[in-house]
Amino acid sequence: MNFEADPSAPPWKGDHPNLRFAGQAILTDVVGMPGGGHVAIGYVPPNWQPAAWTSADGANWAMHAVDPTTPTFPVALAVGADGVIVAVGRSGRLPVAWTTADGVTWRRHPVPLAAGSEVAERMTSVAAGAHGFVAGGSVGPELLGRHASFWTSADGIAWHPVPDDAAAFADAEVRAITAFGEGFVAVGAVGPAQEPTGAVAWTSPDGATWTRVDEAGFSGGTAVAIAAAPFGGLVAVGADLDRREALTWTSPDGQHWTRAPSEPSRVYPGRFVWMTDVAAIGDIVIAIGDYQALQRGTAIAWVSRDGIHWDRAHSAPVQEQAEFYAIAPRGIGAVVVGSFGAPDSYVPRIWISPAR
Repeated sequence: MNFEADPSAPPWKGDHPNLRFAGQAILTDVVGMPGGGHVAIGYVPPNWQPAAWTSADGANWAMHAVDPTTPTFPVALAVGADGVIVAVGRSGRLPVAWTTADGVTWRRHPVPLAAGSEVAERMTSVAAGAHGFVAGGSVGPELLGRHASFWTSADGIAWHPVPDDAAAFADAEVRAITAFGEGFVAVGAVGPAQEPTGAVAWTSPDGATWTRVDEAGFSGGTAVAIAAAPFGGLVAVGADLDRREALTWTSPDGQHWTRAPSEPSRVYPGRFVWMTDVAAIGDIVIAIGDYQALQRGTAIAWVSRDGIHWDRAHSAPVQEQAEFYAIAPRGIGAVVVGSFGAPDSYVPRIWISPAR
């Protein structure tokens, strides 16, 4: 698997051209659009303003304003059956959603609070399924304990908080959701935001009621992404709590999970490694993430045909000093969004993968 930087992007000239922001700017997610092409979402300096990027071919991108409100952080995208694209995130201490038909013109939609206006709430993930859209996130301060929360929407415009389930949502945050069958499956982290203690999953037949799944194999790791696998069942990815091993889990139904045995491809001895996203592309699943030695890391990808055994892809020079954040199918290849320059700066960057 090879990844390429956008060869047509203009060189940095100090005037913030597309995909060349100086400093802390983040591309958080990317999805394919129903009519072809892709849309990516993120936020840009100096005040953390939402922005979107669209591309017809994966190589040439145009930037678009999303919302003038700051600080606002869109972090996840989903595409509905009717072609409506939904983004979710937070604005200040409030959850927020946006919709677009083309990735160019966006509408902001208020989201009702799940727990009351005195507590910070955030949407961290969204998925589209047979029952419309479902978003997940959490309630609680930025750096301490959190309580999982979910919202539902038929159209991405009007949102409804799922009634709290004290036991199912306790001490957790939703990190990712996927449609599965007629329902949904979500994964996330248990424990305080800055010091999670394990992973967790939830299943739902309709997005409105959720059953918590605590597995022994979730202990000592965090799950940050999930995908329905082309070979059946589900695959979730993340890392152990110290980021010394990239972790993966498989499930036939979202209710029973098995952690993949350790293997050399997902370990970077004496250093750090983690996965950030996973996508089904053709008959395989591709996970992305990073491995890091002292300061700067290298963006990397893994390929699997069963969710258990993973081959680490060869890295290219354009992956050095970079971080992969999100992946979406691009034909039989992929498009990945991330950044370059961490930890000193986060310059938005997009990579494309040719046919395998």
